[in-house]
Formats: sequence, structure tokens, C-alpha cells
Amino acid sequence: MKLKRALIFIIIAVTIALTIIGCLKKDNDGPLTRTEFLMDTVITLKIYDQKDNKILDQAIDRLKEIEERMSRTIETSDVSMINKNSGIKPVKVHEDVYYVIQQAKRFATITNGAYEPTIGPLVDLWNITGRDEEERDSIPIEEEIKKNMNLVDYNDLELMDDNQVFLKRKGMKLDLGGIVKGYAADEIKKILMDNGVKSAIIDLGGNVYAVGEKEDGVFWRIGIQDPFQVTGNYLGILNIRDKSIVTSGDYERFFIYEGKKYHHIIDAKTGYPSENEVAGISVVSDKSIDGDALSTALFVLGVDEGTKIANELEGIEVIFITKNGEAYVHQNIFEQFSLKNMDLKLIKNPN
Repeated sequence: MKLKRALIFIIIAVTIALTIIGCLKKDNDGPLTRTEFLMDTVITLKIYDQKDNKILDQAIDRLKEIEERMSRTIETSDVSMINKNSGIKPVKVHEDVYYVIQQAKRFATITNGAYEPTIGPLVDLWNITGRDEEERDSIPIEEEIKKNMNLVDYNDLELMDDNQVFLKRKGMKLDLGGIVKGYAADEIKKILMDNGVKSAIIDLGGNVYAVGEKEDGVFWRIGIQDPFQVTGNYLGILNIRDKSIVTSGDYERFFIYEGKKYHHIIDAKTGYPSENEVAGISVVSDKSIDGDALSTALFVLGVDEGTKIANELEGIEVIFITKNGEAYVHQNIFEQFSLKNMDLKLIKNPN
């Protein structure tokens, strides 16, 4: 009886051990992955080499910290405090918030307001928060649009000593939604690299940072969203290493009014959603904060003006997808791009 019990115990122990080994092997076959809903989007982090959950915990904590400081929908955030005190007094903010606002104003200056960090009043007026293919029964009237446009001007965003920020006129609203995810991606990359990670994917809902390269030394293959299809359908593949890819388009958030699509990328100079030949854009850069701000600005500017701006900046490559079915790919990444949607016309965009 004792021998039988001992044999049963050994069999159970071996079974458990084999199960654990099998699970470990299974875990080691793929990346260590974490998915959360933060910054009003689904974020996914994948680590392929240093598979330590503590690293992911640190990264998620940092994302939460950034959101709590820079979201204008969180009443206690630094950005909300700036907006509440517009036209009243300067607000002292955390140094990382000050840095992001500095960069926001820099890109507003570079693009002559095509990227506009004080766009908040127009964003609120249009209230385009998701995909709404059913028709709305109204849009903002011209008088409302002009009134809110008068509250939009990056020149009235003042950066002062001691990390103080001031919106000079009452009713102005800072909105860092067009840049903060880029900053967050850069911060997560720093955390991963500080922990010895050399192979990872950071995906912050359209902002992708391909850290290093695949474990076998092969470049990452990043799908470029097809603006004419539902999210998740790719028009092409970009082979890349250690780069940020930020994609924006008129397919992300929109509504229909009298048969016309009104998307969320607003042109501050007209007060309306941007209208030009561009349907989608992907900006490739070393720093994701650059790509994030520029994806909005270059979308608004269009292919010709957008290309001029991109070519004046170091390390910026752009893919424009037009409503006419043309894919303009910057010549520096042309050989790394393969078109999958053969209905599109591939064009090499020169320097």
C-alpha cells in the first residue's frame, strides 16, 4: 500500500513538473505581453527578450502617471489646471508636462499652426469622439465656429520660468492629445532600454515604436493602416528597426452629416475638419513625440506642403495616402515598403 501511494505521489509530481515545464516553454515561445486601456485607447506592450513582468509594471505605471498629468479630461491634471486658469494666472506644472508643452509650441511654430496645441475650444465644439456612421442631425453653426476660432492661437500660450504655463485669454484650452502619446512611447522606450530590453513593440493605439529588431536580427514588419478599410486592414508593410511609426487618418473618428464625413483632425485656420487630398498618413521618426505632432500637422498641410516641412526636418520620413488612391512614400524608406493593396498607385516621394 505504501509503495502504491509512493508511486502515485511520484506520478503526480512528475505530471505537475511536466505541466510546468510545458507552460514555461509555451510562455518562452512568444513575447511577454500586456494590454490595457489608457489614454483613451487600447495600448499593447510586447517584450521579446527580457521577459520580466516588473518591467511591464513600471511601464504601465509611467503611462498612468503621464495620463494623470496631461489629460485635459482629468480634472486634477496639470493641463486641466492650466485651462481652468486661462486668462487668470500662470500655473506651475510638473517638468515633464512643461517639456511636452515646449515641444508642442515648437511644432506649432514649425508648422505655422497646422499643429495647434490650443485647439481645445474647437475640439469641444465639434465633439468627434468615435466612429459614428449614422448621420447627425446638425453641425456647429458658422457663428459658433468663428467664436471658438478666436480662442485658438499658440502665440498666446506662454511658457515662463519655474515651469509655469499661461494661456493669456480666458476660455482658451490646451489640448495635448496630438502629441502626448508620442511622448509616452518615448518614455516607455527609455524604461525598456534601462532594463536591458533590446527587442520590443510599443503600440499606443496608432503610435507604434519598434524597439531594436527581432530576436533573430530581422527588421520588424509593421503594417500601415488602409484608410479605406476598417481598422486592422493594412495597405502595405514597412520593414524597419528602432523607429517610431505614427499613423493618423480620417477613418479613426468621424461622423456623417448630410452624406458627408466630418473627421476629428481639425484645421485651426478654417475651424472645420481638414479638407484636402489626404486620407491617411504615417510618419516615421527616431522620436515618437516628433512623429505624433507631425502626423496631425502634415495631414492638415497636404502632400506638397507636408513634404516640404518633412524635408526640412532631420530624420523624418512620411507615407501619404490620398483619396485618389495614391501612396506617396518617402524615397528614404521606399525600398523598405511593400504595397499589399494593389488598387493603390505607389509613388516615390523625393527629397
